[in-house]
Amino acid sequence: MSVQNTHRSYVGIAKETTKGTPVAPTVFIPVTASNLKPEDKYGALYDTGLRGSNVMNYNYIQGRGNSTFDFSGAVFADTIGFPIAGLLGEDVKTGSTAPYTHTISLKNTTATASDAQPASYTLTDYYAANVRAYAGIQFHDFSLKFNADGLLEYDAKSTGYLSATASTPTPSFSTILPTPVWYGTVSVAGTQISNATVGNIDMKRAVTPIFGISNTQNPYSVFVGALEVTGKVTFLMENDTQLTNFLTNTQPALTFNWAYGTGAAAVQVQATLTKGAYTAAIINRSKEFVDVEITINAQGNLTDAGTTGYSPIKWTIQNALSAAYL
Repeated sequence: MSVQNTHRSYVGIAKETTKGTPVAPTVFIPVTASNLKPEDKYGALYDTGLRGSNVMNYNYIQGRGNSTFDFSGAVFADTIGFPIAGLLGEDVKTGSTAPYTHTISLKNTTATASDAQPASYTLTDYYAANVRAYAGIQFHDFSLKFNADGLLEYDAKSTGYLSATASTPTPSFSTILPTPVWYGTVSVAGTQISNATVGNIDMKRAVTPIFGISNTQNPYSVFVGALEVTGKVTFLMENDTQLTNFLTNTQPALTFNWAYGTGAAAVQVQATLTKGAYTAAIINRSKEFVDVEITINAQGNLTDAGTTGYSPIKWTIQNALSAAYL
């Protein structure tokens, strides 16, 4: 067998009907090779019973297991909705023709004994030597990264069941281009500004693989906890506006919007943090000009909420994808 080329790899995704039951991919996501890291992980069980020798371990027994699947890349306005919706759990799609609008927010429920967990996915990894499917995937970490000189980028982390070999799919990628950061706009307290230069928005939920006694190494459930949204944005310091927002605990509404194209080809990726608490402000003089780095912790509010409860963030994704992400 010949050595395989990294650049033949690709990643597919599909929402599962039943959590943990693998499904064939329906969409393919362009990802960065160096940050594509699927991994099966097992607990270690050791036989340490004394046998009259200066030996610590006599037998290794494979324990319970789960997978992790991390990936990153440039933001494409269609596929970026999968890790965002997969982490938050609610996608309301509107529109009868392209472009469709996906309003993504935190899934909450007030009903007794109902499932408040986000939907699960199967991620399919084609690595040229073979194909593996990672079922029961729950997204729990997502970071949007922006620098005025580059492409809009993201990191996504997920946890799921142990992988299994799968049939080789036929990949098909959309023609949407990655998003340059300069297409974007930033608004603070409803006013569009032009002096934001670099930043990130981070969504994080604690994740716990829960194991039951059921004659399987896989988890009974991959459970995600409460959502926290943080971030950092650096502003050119032309005045004290952003520093004052921190000192006076103003907690302004923050909107980061990338929208371009016309008609059916129009696309958008927008994050809204209606209650953006500034928790730190550092005046930086390491460059030839002064800037200020603001640390943000978004607070739960009703404006960013979905159908019920509170949410610290709301995303608006617009593209030609007619099916909901969830």
